Amino acid sequence: MKLLKNKKVIILLIVLVLIGGIGAVVLGRRDQDESQPIEEQERRRITDPVNVIPIAQRPYVAITPRADGRHLDINIIQLNKPATEVDYELEYQSGSMLQGAMGLIQLSSLPASEEIFLGSCSAGGACTYHENITGGNLLLRFSGDGESYAVKTDWRYFDNVSRENSVASRDAKFQLEAAALASQRYLVVFNSYGLPEGLQGDVIADHFALRSSANLQTSSGLGSLSIRTNEESETAIVVGYDGESWHEFDTTIEGKEVKAEVQLMELYTVIR
Repeated sequence: MKLLKNKKVIILLIVLVLIGGIGAVVLGRRDQDESQPIEEQERRRITDPVNVIPIAQRPYVAITPRADGRHLDINIIQLNKPATEVDYELEYQSGSMLQGAMGLIQLSSLPASEEIFLGSCSAGGACTYHENITGGNLLLRFSGDGESYAVKTDWRYFDNVSRENSVASRDAKFQLEAAALASQRYLVVFNSYGLPEGLQGDVIADHFALRSSANLQTSSGLGSLSIRTNEESETAIVVGYDGESWHEFDTTIEGKEVKAEVQLMELYTVIR
């Protein structure tokens, strides 16, 4: 009789264990189902081939630091190939950590912009600013009714707390020294994807953009600019874009390196 009771107890325990296991599986499936919509909302990473469309068809885009030092603006200024929206992936180095942001910008009207917070926030609303930012890259995928296309560039970030008077691109092909730069707190230098309209002549260098948290056009004085071209040319001319029109500068040619005394502008390149 005692043995029979023990068997009943064992059977009861086995049943309880099985019920608990089934409940855990059901609960796990329920949690998985509830989280599925969140996963579907996450945007896929951009995998399209980058920088394969002709330069003449690439967009004119600005990466601009804000005066608070905590935000960047991505500005889609001009499209040279049709698109209705753009996915972006921004990556940047913050100290020894790689940080990033991704999202979607609608292009129903231009210019179109997105404000990027250089930090992270918890679910409770507490935000941490990223420090010691040096720059990174920006990948853009344009899509719409026609063929999609992707472009990518490197950008360099300057927190000019020490009032330096020079900046350079990450590849060092662009170098600019000007006394007026010392009064600019936050600066971004990057290889521009494309060019704004109105430029006449054959472009023989990369396009280098200079963006500041303050208005560059109010800066007085000239700066010494050096750009390395893609090929040698005896008729090379440094040109700059001030946001409305192009300007030519007297140019000195030393092989593939060209130099000029320039005003501070938002974009520079070299033509022949």
